[in-house]
Amino acid sequence: MERCIHYNETHGVLQAAVTLTFFSLFLRIKFGMSSTIEASSLGKALHVLEVLASSGGALTLLEIVQELGLHKPTVHRILGELIELGYVSRVEKGVYQITPKLRRLALGEMEDRLTEIADPALRVLHQETGETVNLGVLRGTNVRYLRVIESTHPLRRIVEPNSTDPFYSTSLGRAITSELSDAAWDALIARTRLVARTSETVIDQKQLRKIHQRAQQDGYAVEQDQNDVGVTCIGAPVYEDGEIVAAISLSVPTARADAKALQRFIKAVIKTAQQISSQL
Repeated sequence: MERCIHYNETHGVLQAAVTLTFFSLFLRIKFGMSSTIEASSLGKALHVLEVLASSGGALTLLEIVQELGLHKPTVHRILGELIELGYVSRVEKGVYQITPKLRRLALGEMEDRLTEIADPALRVLHQETGETVNLGVLRGTNVRYLRVIESTHPLRRIVEPNSTDPFYSTSLGRAITSELSDAAWDALIARTRLVARTSETVIDQKQLRKIHQRAQQDGYAVEQDQNDVGVTCIGAPVYEDGEIVAAISLSVPTARADAKALQRFIKAVIKTAQQISSQL
């Protein structure tokens, strides 16, 4: 059984502004951004959005004008139109920032693209192993499932559409966060409510740090019975331009994950993650 999840983030969870690289790619996928568009009113509006998105916060009208080299009345008019469309908000007089509406639009586009590119490799992994395959991203302190291809075995893990799991108890979350610096990982843990999902769930911060360091060293993560009783998961990160943007995992009943099978699953998951990364 296949499940494809299209994700819409809420403002409360989406804390950081969209980066220039991420947002620029979205714009070029969505609108093409040919040389003709670059010079048009649409092109100028998109450049205004890029500048605001890359700032990580709010900018004054003068700062936007100086960054783009456009006339002040032109930028002021564009900002007014973008405010009417709901993509930009006026924080105070002469100060502007992008809105959650625009961030949701960009995230949805990028996640659809990620799912589309990853899908063929995920299908192959599913066919080779016969087990449940997952594609997920980090949202807040949780992992959200974008794509799930369920095992055809009667005994399998079932993931509901649009579901989330804590990052600390899943191989997906451990893989996605495996390259966070100590400071970034500490900050993530500090805002995470650590709750034992099973009797095996690790919630001690010192032990979790060791698990994080092990995933960082190995390039993959294994979790057994810590998120769901009787389920073993193997996760590996997916990269774009050298940065982790997602992770894939294989969910296997622990009864089918003996030492020999586990090594085979680890190799297959890493190989698939590398294939997807090479196409992003």
